[in-house]
Amino acid sequence: MNPSTPDPSEMLDRYARPSMPGVSKYAQLRETLCAAIRGGHWKPGSQLPTERELTRLTGFSLGTVQRALRELSDEGMVVRTQGSGTYVAEGRSAIDAPLHLRFLGREGEPTFLPLYPKVLARERTAERGPWSEWLRQTGADVVRISRRISVFHEFTLFNRFYFNASTFPIIAAAPLSKLDGANLKQLLGSEINMPVTAIRQRLSFVKFPEQAALAADVKPGTRGMLLESAAMAGREPLYFLESFIPPNDRRLDVSSQ
Repeated sequence: MNPSTPDPSEMLDRYARPSMPGVSKYAQLRETLCAAIRGGHWKPGSQLPTERELTRLTGFSLGTVQRALRELSDEGMVVRTQGSGTYVAEGRSAIDAPLHLRFLGREGEPTFLPLYPKVLARERTAERGPWSEWLRQTGADVVRISRRISVFHEFTLFNRFYFNASTFPIIAAAPLSKLDGANLKQLLGSEINMPVTAIRQRLSFVKFPEQAALAADVKPGTRGMLLESAAMAGREPLYFLESFIPPNDRRLDVSSQ
């Protein structure tokens, strides 16, 4: 092996974490690879071991390895090139100034861990729920944006963002590419030229619905935190947010700002 080439077995010894209840094998591997990239084991532009090499090193199946790499690619942490391999991405923008999902960093880390969102779907819905009263819902006038959010490339949460289509027609019709990676709260505030002026939040411990478990890479039936956040701009309701947060060892700041 070239002395300048990172030793993959060293990566496992140093960055592999004990498995957590409810976390799937591919999510465990993804977190190990993320930790190695964040820790500098592989630099931006560096090539990761091949899928078959990772299969041999980890003992996971080829399908598990491929799923973990695909998740990292979707999150923008690596770039996969047909016939060439998988490389650490040169960089990716995080949500700036997170307002609700403020996970505290440890010593040597950012004050609040960076968030990397990926839009899964956008739809108008007539479904009723805890957002309905807050948004004064009448019929199918509410837009729901579903997202996966990678927290520091360490774990993934599922997020549903609700707002009124009539109040924010530009964002309701914007290309999804514009929303991918964006701070939706700031986009809504800028459309009406008003900042968030009041916030209400509620935490509960729930069994994840199937969609949330799938997006957060945890097993069906996993229990975790549900953070419900509602915001006002002046006297007008701005948005309602549901965040399904899987088991993790990070602290979440829910204090008033």
